[in-house]
Amino acid sequence: MGIQVGKIISKLPLVSHVPLLLIYHLVERGVLTISIKNLKSTKKIALATIGLITIAGLAVYYIGDLKKQSFLYSSDTDYKIVSGEVWFRETFNSVKGLAENADIIAEAEVISQKNNPNYERLDVYTVSELRLTKVYKGDVEIDDTVSVLETGGEFDERETAKYFAGKPGSKLVNDDLGEPRITSVGIEGSIPMKEGNKYFVFLTEDKDDVYNIVGSVQGKIKINSENTLVSQVSPETIDQHGDLYFLQESYSGHNISELRNEVEQLIASSLN
Repeated sequence: MGIQVGKIISKLPLVSHVPLLLIYHLVERGVLTISIKNLKSTKKIALATIGLITIAGLAVYYIGDLKKQSFLYSSDTDYKIVSGEVWFRETFNSVKGLAENADIIAEAEVISQKNNPNYERLDVYTVSELRLTKVYKGDVEIDDTVSVLETGGEFDERETAKYFAGKPGSKLVNDDLGEPRITSVGIEGSIPMKEGNKYFVFLTEDKDDVYNIVGSVQGKIKINSENTLVSQVSPETIDQHGDLYFLQESYSGHNISELRNEVEQLIASSLN
């Protein structure tokens, strides 16, 4: 027990060391133990209870700290991200919830996509063509392609200016509106998938053979070249939105095998 507490202490910031060293000293002296059946006095029982609660809290802190250290984030855009706020019809807080509501669960590569801006409404949506590279659920096979629609995408502010100036589609004269002013528009900080990237996706069929992300922004996470999962949502945004990005918070920085195993177990249990 003393060795384990010592390891935790060595990983924590210096400001935490003084109270932790006191707890470590009490453990080494036998005041705090896993079992309290041999403690004689109420005072010792109280101390042991406080110590155990403190150690449990430190373990939670330590695990959370490790998660933060392993977290990987890549915005995958060179442009400023503008975040739109929306009301979600349904959100999920577990992989099980995503899996139960998905028509397709797969790993896929974005082979092409198209931004579709509407300058009058000042919004944009993106349609991506995904080639499936591994299928866990759905009436599809490897190398099939599916179209996925997402709210958000790249938006040129100059085109908006032209539209409201009464000349939509016109050519710039003497570059009078300057250089392109592109922004990446996303929902609650989550921008659409990007061409060339690979993703683990949970998809639900909408209409006309077009699919949506389960939970709108929840059911997708990027896979990098080392088979590690990467969040495209910043840690600050995740902190602001609670469980909305539980997938990114729980799996970013982890090998894809962890998510694969969980999904495969869920699919197997649903067939039994």
